[in-house]
Amino acid sequence: MNAVKDLEKNLAPADHWVLRSFDAIDAKDIDAFLDMLTDDHRFVLGAMPVVIGKNSAREQIVQFWELIGRIRHVVKHVSMCGTALVFVESEIDYERLDGHCVTIPGCVAIKLRGDLICEQRAYFDQGALWAELPDSPVSWAELRDRES
Repeated sequence: MNAVKDLEKNLAPADHWVLRSFDAIDAKDIDAFLDMLTDDHRFVLGAMPVVIGKNSAREQIVQFWELIGRIRHVVKHVSMCGTALVFVESEIDYERLDGHCVTIPGCVAIKLRGDLICEQRAYFDQGALWAELPDSPVSWAELRDRES
């Protein structure tokens, strides 16, 4: 038995049910997202303080959503450590309220309890999201086309 080999399992992006949480976030469907969480869920969003419980997560996420237009996660890599930890690397596309669109790399560490998420720590640099940008914004449709 190789402990290092058994410690981490790399997955294709669509291979873990927890990725449905990103679909709910991208759709701004707070109820679908909260249905995936334990009642004592712990949530850290960027540099914000930890919030505990579904109601606190709801308040923090909805408040964040009010500051942005659209959001889209493009999952790049998923890793598991045992059966209770999932690490998701993604590129997050944001449409700002001023029409500018930016892409920010991010990583989320997700702890599972059974078939629910009991803890999430989402790390990303929000600087570009709030930065002063040039007068010629990239549109939402063009954002992913630039990579092709």
